[in-house]
Amino acid sequence: NTVTYLKAIDDTKGTLKTICPDYFDITESGELVITPANKIDKTFLASVKERGLKVTPFISNHWDRTKGNTALDNRYALAAQIADMIEEYGFDGINVDIENVNEQYKDKYSDFVRILGTLVPEEKTLSVAVAANPKGWTLGWHGAYDYKMLAEYSDYLRIMSYDESYSGGPEGPISSMSFFDGSINYALANGVPKEKIVMGLPFFGRYWKQGQSTGGTS
Repeated sequence: NTVTYLKAIDDTKGTLKTICPDYFDITESGELVITPANKIDKTFLASVKERGLKVTPFISNHWDRTKGNTALDNRYALAAQIADMIEEYGFDGINVDIENVNEQYKDKYSDFVRILGTLVPEEKTLSVAVAANPKGWTLGWHGAYDYKMLAEYSDYLRIMSYDESYSGGPEGPISSMSFFDGSINYALANGVPKEKIVMGLPFFGRYWKQGQSTGGTS
């Protein structure tokens, strides 16, 4: 709620510059939805602005491939809805966090961000969360992110440089040095300017138990 969120922000003692609330979801038909409808608290937004922070909500399909694909098929309408919400609530931008679409949607994903870039005012921030890709995978959900084109159309790429080891997989680090550095080098090698790279640091751990076939609970 507003009180606990503001306390969490204040506990950082001024180190935060931007927050990204989880305001926007995607419907089965690829439309923007706010659930519940009163989720956006204008009192909270005003309090955050008073503290000098920027607010750039993220929109996510929460790993649902069908919703993600439909959203990209519906990219013109969805981009317009996002731009309208930014204007209505005075947000400082948007973070796109559509995950688990595959390589067949790579061009549509880039085009969606391009369209957003034409609708979101220049002074607003447009960023895209992308899969860490230290090994240069081109298939599966990694293959949906054209780093070069996404960087061209956005202000930042937020590289999800964590979950090298994951729930249900073998035990290991969340983000080893080789995984982390490899993710940076992949971005640079694919034409992303260093000024547009934002690395995600994992402030969590996972545990595995001996004798269990699967583990990795966060």
